[in-house]
Amino acid sequence: MKKVNSDLKSFEQNNIRSIIAKYTNYWPIFAISLLIGIAVIFLYMRYYAENKYEVRGTILLKNVEAGQGFGDLGDFASMGLVKNTHSLEDEIGILKSIGVIEEVVSRNNYNITYYIDGNIRDVEVYGANVPINITVDETADNLIYDLPITIKFIDAATYELTTVVEDKELKSRHTFGEVVTTTYGTFTIATKGEIPEYKNSKNLYFKIGNKDDFVTSFIKNLNVNPANKTGNSLNLSFIANDKAKGEEILSKIIETYIEKTIKYENELAENTIKMIDDRLKLLSGEIEGVEKTVVDFKTENTVTNIASNADTYVQQSNEYKSRVAEYQTQINVLEGVEFSLQNGNNETAIGGTAINDPSVNNLIAQYNQALAEKQKLSQSASSSNPLVANLNENLSSLRQSIIQNVRSVKNGYSIARGNLSANANRYDYQIAKVPGMEKKLLDISRDKSTKEGLYLYLLQKREEEVLSLAAPVSSTRIVSYPKAGKFPISPNKKVLYFSGLLLGLVIPISLIYLKDILNNKVSSVEELTQNLSAPFLGEIAHTKSNNIVVTEDRTSSPEAELFRLLLFNLDYLKQTEKNQTILVTSTEKGEGKTFIASNLALTFASNGEKVVVLTFDLREPQLMENFNLPNSPGITDFIVKKGLNADQIIQKHPSIEDFYLVGSGSSMNQIGRLMVSNRIGILMETLKQEYDRIIIDTAPIGLISDAFALNNYIDSSIYVVRKDKTKKQSLKIINSIHENNRLRNTMVILNDTKAAASYGYGSTK
Repeated sequence: MKKVNSDLKSFEQNNIRSIIAKYTNYWPIFAISLLIGIAVIFLYMRYYAENKYEVRGTILLKNVEAGQGFGDLGDFASMGLVKNTHSLEDEIGILKSIGVIEEVVSRNNYNITYYIDGNIRDVEVYGANVPINITVDETADNLIYDLPITIKFIDAATYELTTVVEDKELKSRHTFGEVVTTTYGTFTIATKGEIPEYKNSKNLYFKIGNKDDFVTSFIKNLNVNPANKTGNSLNLSFIANDKAKGEEILSKIIETYIEKTIKYENELAENTIKMIDDRLKLLSGEIEGVEKTVVDFKTENTVTNIASNADTYVQQSNEYKSRVAEYQTQINVLEGVEFSLQNGNNETAIGGTAINDPSVNNLIAQYNQALAEKQKLSQSASSSNPLVANLNENLSSLRQSIIQNVRSVKNGYSIARGNLSANANRYDYQIAKVPGMEKKLLDISRDKSTKEGLYLYLLQKREEEVLSLAAPVSSTRIVSYPKAGKFPISPNKKVLYFSGLLLGLVIPISLIYLKDILNNKVSSVEELTQNLSAPFLGEIAHTKSNNIVVTEDRTSSPEAELFRLLLFNLDYLKQTEKNQTILVTSTEKGEGKTFIASNLALTFASNGEKVVVLTFDLREPQLMENFNLPNSPGITDFIVKKGLNADQIIQKHPSIEDFYLVGSGSSMNQIGRLMVSNRIGILMETLKQEYDRIIIDTAPIGLISDAFALNNYIDSSIYVVRKDKTKKQSLKIINSIHENNRLRNTMVILNDTKAAASYGYGSTK
């Protein structure tokens, strides 16, 4: 298994080498193609390609929040009273918006391009190299875009315009600063200053482009990306044909963006101030209304301070309730005295010390004193005693007086108690109203406090917005000003030169491959052996001489060495012991069979063998002519003339030892009948007895079948295939001959190859 794999690997390597060798044979074509490819790329970059440079810049977006001095006011951002923080995605959209780019193009007239005629291509000029400014009426209906208009400076005040419209040349002369109205547009041309003299020697022309096209192009060439994932920086890049112009364009884009940002922020500030003024005016009226409500409420409820008034109400209520209790006590005492006088024992003294009325107390004191005198007198006198009787009457009278006074005082106390109770109830009612009053007053105060706080906040915001208007500073900062790269990004020289080299390789390879596909001729040993079933004998290199290359032993040319190699290959591939008779044929005329037969015979002769070469190409013989010998008498003569011997037709070469030749003989008709004559067998038997090698040069098989008639007389056959001459279809004929054994031991030789660089045995398939 290892051996099989090794052989397979070796076969693959040889196959790869053969493929490479097939292409390396055309190395001059590859060298020329590579030089042409490099030259084309050089000329393209030198005279045609436009360099494109990448301009880069960086800006920083600061997240500015208005009103930062008084706490966190982020919740008010949605109210429009503060500036919202920047969003990177939104700012990228603004930077690449049509509005910004269109303003850049319009403000700087980037849609007007200027050129100077060049030897190969026109060169765009820009900035200080352009001595004029052009203002175009974009609304003109007759404006023709991208029309080359040549300007020629006549003098410091006059110029001439030349252009071609509909194959008609238009010329007109104008002065700088005047409005030019033409059939192709309306515009004004003004000078930037004094016109340089060198400009007059150059053909300057300009084109007016469509702004929309330039805006689209600028947006396409502009790229904006976040500098990092967490920061607020943006990287801007712009692709331009000119470094300075690209840097200016990107700078103008950033400046326009900043101006628009400041304008937007100022408009926001102005609108905010206007809104705040309207709101302040409304709040002022609302605050006055709230204050009036407080006054009306206090006036209506007769309060100045609800908390202090509530304390007073509680104190007054408690005082009245205390006095009510005192009066109730007096009433209770008086009722007790009254009840005691009406239902009690008349002999018992009356207790009245708790009564506050002096008259009642005086009467009670008189009564108790009279009762004490009676009781004292009754101890010594009887009830009929006049003194006792007078005292009883006096006591009875006093009791009636006390009862009347008690009732009178009690009624007075009851009335006073009722009044005090009413006053206490009135104060209790006021006390009960205090929570509601406090709540209502608190609501009014809260409303007032809210409006006052908002009023103060709006005043503060108004001052901040006024200050922002007074000092308009953008929230965008330029971190890195636009700068173009040192080398162009397009065209990429390395890629182009590599493409040129690749193209210089691909084209020859493709042509060679296409040539191989379309080629119906055998062009290499590999191609021959891959499609051949017969053994491959070897190859013979191309020689300047189409005749003899081997004349004697000392010949040491590569071609001669190849013929000597054929002898070894013939011996290696032989199927008979002697391999004495060898037939040489081919498909058609001109493939070198006579050349191969002659030189093969000479090689055998140079090795000391006795060799005879027979010309069996009876129709168009060439062999004898190559050696400057006559064709007659020859084979046809031997066949036709029965008395003619073999020795009579054999010719010895005058200078080459052991080398003999037999010509075709006299020209005759019906050659095919001659080829089946028994006389050929007699001739071959005679030659086999006298010569070591018999080489037969026959007619081409692809034209006639004469060679097949000799199959019984030969030991081997050599089929000559000529490089770039023999058709690939002929290989099928060779395979058929070999497989059907129509010619014994058929071997194939490739003639007229490029070089005889290597030697080796032929391979079989």
